Amino acid sequence: DADLKRIEAFYADRGYPDARVTDFDVNLNKKQDAVDVTLTIDEGQPVKVVAVQFEGFDVVPEARFQQVRRQMPLIVGSPRDRQQVTAAHELAVNALRDHGYPYARVATDENDGPSGKEATIVFTAQPGPIAHFGTIQIAGNSSVSDRVIERQLMFKPGDLYRRSVVQESQRRLYSMELFQFVNVESLNP
Repeated sequence: DADLKRIEAFYADRGYPDARVTDFDVNLNKKQDAVDVTLTIDEGQPVKVVAVQFEGFDVVPEARFQQVRRQMPLIVGSPRDRQQVTAAHELAVNALRDHGYPYARVATDENDGPSGKEATIVFTAQPGPIAHFGTIQIAGNSSVSDRVIERQLMFKPGDLYRRSVVQESQRRLYSMELFQFVNVESLNP
């Protein structure tokens, strides 16, 4: 019974909230040490994505935002998949955080329309304050000079905050194979 509920939940997460297991059959093999399981599933009508809207993203340069739209995993006309909604949400947050808004948030709102089968998904940006890199503090290094570490950083004080350069700087430091652990993080004053 629990497995049948998991199957229905799996379908619901992928845009088929009315999916039901209508029949199942379990047959033992001749040795009676394994079974074949046959399930019959009625998917029902899917909840289809009819529109994807973005509000408050005017702080992201237009060319970059068009790139975000092209990369968006949600496709109008396809079933609403919760994993794709989450991936689209993360893509939208990262677009803001890579253009000077380290504390950005994005609200996701879904409206399934009067029939309950037509999803309009709205991502609303809450960028927060714009930020620039400030003073760089290096801590915890004992055998490597600060200068060696600074050369691997892809940003300097005064540059516009970009999450991607923070992540790339961390990767570069770690790939030097001089450290067991590397963490580059922003400090909120």
